[in-house]
Amino acid sequence: MDGGLRPAPACASIAPPCLQGDSSAMKRLCAIALATVASLGPWQCLHAGGLWLNEYGDPASGRAAAGAAAGVDDASTMLHNPASTIRLEGNQLLASAALLQPVFEFNQDMTGTPGPGGGNGGDAGVLSPTGGVFYVHDSGSDNWQAGLYFSGLAGLGLDYDDDWVGRYQSIENSLLIATLAPTVAWRFTDRLSLGVGLQYYVATLDLSLRVPNPLPNRPDGRATLDGSDTDFGFTAGALYEWSESTRIGVNYQSELSPDFGGQLELKGLGVAVDTNTELTLAQKVRLGIYHQLSDRLALDISLGWDDWSALDKVFVAVGSTGASLDKNSRDTSHAALGFQYQLNPRWLLTGGVAYDTSPMESRFRTADMPLDRQVRVAVGGELILSESLSVGGYVNYADVGRAHIVAPQFQGDYETTDIYQLGMNARWHF
Repeated sequence: MDGGLRPAPACASIAPPCLQGDSSAMKRLCAIALATVASLGPWQCLHAGGLWLNEYGDPASGRAAAGAAAGVDDASTMLHNPASTIRLEGNQLLASAALLQPVFEFNQDMTGTPGPGGGNGGDAGVLSPTGGVFYVHDSGSDNWQAGLYFSGLAGLGLDYDDDWVGRYQSIENSLLIATLAPTVAWRFTDRLSLGVGLQYYVATLDLSLRVPNPLPNRPDGRATLDGSDTDFGFTAGALYEWSESTRIGVNYQSELSPDFGGQLELKGLGVAVDTNTELTLAQKVRLGIYHQLSDRLALDISLGWDDWSALDKVFVAVGSTGASLDKNSRDTSHAALGFQYQLNPRWLLTGGVAYDTSPMESRFRTADMPLDRQVRVAVGGELILSESLSVGGYVNYADVGRAHIVAPQFQGDYETTDIYQLGMNARWHF
């Protein structure tokens, strides 16, 4: 098999009874099982690599999260930089919710190598929810502050037509990562604050794709895989209040390494086997700057780096056999610019744009999550209803590029790779 993969001896135990007397057929089914798992590795890797959420339904999402590491004036600030909670007064609770609607439409290049046949897959976008709950408790001290939040960190899904040209790469897939995290902030000096958050996260995975049948004159099988894992990560941040009108913050998100244990079923081929896939969600750093230009207008800036080159390889295993799969991902850069405008004492208007570079070249890209460079545009607003309650919302549009794919059996571009997001939030101060 390509890449030096070899079927595990344990594979013989998963062969269907009708093949018990045919060692050649058993070996071929075992090989196709391991090869199928190997093909899943790039999906998980790319899903994670392209899907750190930049917006969480919180008020900062209304400016594409520009400058969020420099602190925002609500409880969700602990997600962007745990050190920034030191600026909040009183107890605060914020609840947010958002819907993401992707529109992904592929167009195959018919002039290339003849493929397996099939259509373009239709609109593969799947409506996906996200959001969070954030609470900061007033410690009664000017020197430290504590908080707790539950929020989504990554996730999206795609659903292609069953008979499309890229069916051997992906038909359906979804990934969700959510975290529960306590945070604490400490004022180190009058201007410098430090903070840390401990994340307990849950990751779930579901996917399916078509599998060529190794036996003659038999229809293709369908591979389905689900898995889950829980583990820990952390965030750490610093906030420097240069003056009353200017703040600088930096936030670090640790690498997350979910280890998906699940079961691969090759429907139509009579195979079911336990699997294990290890992947990495890259560490990242965000620098945020906030500067108040006037009594009404403030400017927000973000710069960032994501360590996607850590996804150079993904380890997958079936039974006692494993393989290291090349991914060749590369580090990405992030930049965002936003504003806040105080229209009147009750209304705050926001807006922003963000840009992320592509995590991989077209020859390594697959149909599971065809992300390229990303451009986001957001507008939002917040309304103060009373001294204790504010509500807000935003709309966000993301263009994730043409996402050119060059695969062994097909190639083409995505005519449409858009993600629309609508978010709402409510903040209580008491």
